[in-house]
Amino acid sequence: MSPEAGQENPHRANRQRGIALLVVLVLLGLLVGVLAVGFTGDLARQNKREQQTADALAKAKEALIGYAANYRDEHSGQVFGYLPCPDVDGSAGEGTAETACGGTDLTVIGRLPWKTLELPPLRDGNDECLWYAVSGDFKSNPQTSLMNWDTNGLIEIMAPDGTNFAAGGSGSFAIPTRRTAAVIFAPGAILPGQDRSFATTHPPTICGGNYNAANYMDSDAASGINNAAAVSPNANALSRFIAAFNSDRTANPNNAFNDRLAFITPNEIFADRAQKRSDFLPYLTDPNAGMLRAAADCIVQYGRTNVAGIVDKRLPWAAPLALSNYGIGGNYDDDATPPRYSGRLPYRANDSAALVTGTSNSIVLLAGGVLLTNSVCPGWNNVSGFWDNWKDHVFYAVAKAFAPNSPTSAILPNPCTLDECLKVDSATGIAAVLIFAGEKQVGQSRNNDANPLYSSAAKSSVTNYLEGVNAVSIQQNSPTMGTPRQFSQTAGNDTVMCISAHPVTGLYVDPTCSTPTSTCTSNANSLAGYRSGNTNNCKVGTNSVLPACQNLVNTISSNNCSCKKSANDFISKQCLDGFTKPKCQNAYNALMAC
Repeated sequence: MSPEAGQENPHRANRQRGIALLVVLVLLGLLVGVLAVGFTGDLARQNKREQQTADALAKAKEALIGYAANYRDEHSGQVFGYLPCPDVDGSAGEGTAETACGGTDLTVIGRLPWKTLELPPLRDGNDECLWYAVSGDFKSNPQTSLMNWDTNGLIEIMAPDGTNFAAGGSGSFAIPTRRTAAVIFAPGAILPGQDRSFATTHPPTICGGNYNAANYMDSDAASGINNAAAVSPNANALSRFIAAFNSDRTANPNNAFNDRLAFITPNEIFADRAQKRSDFLPYLTDPNAGMLRAAADCIVQYGRTNVAGIVDKRLPWAAPLALSNYGIGGNYDDDATPPRYSGRLPYRANDSAALVTGTSNSIVLLAGGVLLTNSVCPGWNNVSGFWDNWKDHVFYAVAKAFAPNSPTSAILPNPCTLDECLKVDSATGIAAVLIFAGEKQVGQSRNNDANPLYSSAAKSSVTNYLEGVNAVSIQQNSPTMGTPRQFSQTAGNDTVMCISAHPVTGLYVDPTCSTPTSTCTSNANSLAGYRSGNTNNCKVGTNSVLPACQNLVNTISSNNCSCKKSANDFISKQCLDGFTKPKCQNAYNALMAC
């Protein structure tokens, strides 16, 4: 039966409502799809920006570490470890490190010097070029007093909570040895209150914007740390930056912060990179060409230029172990009251060289009492950069028989018959030793004060540098002939170099630390010591022979030693060029057995 006129068919009505509902559901699905695609797209774009930021920071960090680990390669006479100044104001050219930045040991912030690092202008995910802060004691100019593997940075990085350390401590406790050498910043998008308009002076035409850090670095509301104002105007003062939460991810409207940070630790520069270079330690300890050898040559030079000539074999006193500041060279001053037989290697030997109390060494006195200088030790300038930065690592002991206040015994052919001479392992009759302290070992700490100045009490403790008998004997200052001080070339990771006395030709450096039992033995061992690997270090220039080597050969020949032929073979042109020929190898073996 059909419905009455004017009455809606219930089946048709239900069908229409179903179609309408389906349309609504389809539209709703399309809307959700559009929103999902938009959300996914936004997330993908955000992830892409964050990845670009992370990549830029990583590239900058790697370039800076490489710059520091290879610093000497590009800067003759310098040491490893220094980082470039930032591009502070564009005056050196956009992306170029300033020639000098701030005062000594003063941390500086500016733009990353991408051109100096031979990089493109690295940008973060918001297309902003990177910024950079360098610790005052790691920047290349002006340089700090001690740049070595024990140098602590002046920068602390706080975790997002502002209380715990991301670098510079453990948990909420500050640890000086964990401070950083540099920080790299990705400034992110511009925030309210910042002005990144074009600078009128030295405008950065490639990166854009200006050189005002406050327009790029942000302030964290929760901790109160402002990355733009974290650098202290005082030398050796600490700077504290924060790796806070990104304000894009928090609901707090007062937390306007989007800096991203990467930092560089001293260990990443030294232990991870520079120390892995094959030439790193040789610059310091090579027995023929390293800084320690050059210092030993200076001590020998002193002992060969005393008032009575080479027969006067007296050597300078040591400098104290404890100093007010270990970064100042003049503090390494020989100590005559009371006479110091063991301590640190003296930079100044004015007391030792004085006419009344010492040896009347006019060369040192004319140099203002300075021993370690080119005018006293020709060629010292070649290693002076390493001495300047590693001087706290070098120790020295002089035998009582060779001290400045022993004028009678020192002029004898064998002074050890009248007074104390040093022992090194099984060798006896040693006139003096120089020791280079290796990398600190477990339990040792060389700069653990909160104060960044080079005055840490830890540096006065010998056991933080030396091990075993070397640590014991370097602290003894009342030597006796009956109980001579004992040193060892195998104690810990110390490098020990000896100075011995030849009965006729006087003092000489003996890297092997062998007993000077006879003219032949001492000279042959000393001559053989000029070989390192397959290289004969007696060679000077193209055809010349090092005078010291020629003198040793002459002495061996004049004493009619059994190895005089081998000595002459050793300095023949063929053997100066290497040890590939049997003749040269036989010459070396004969010298060692002489």
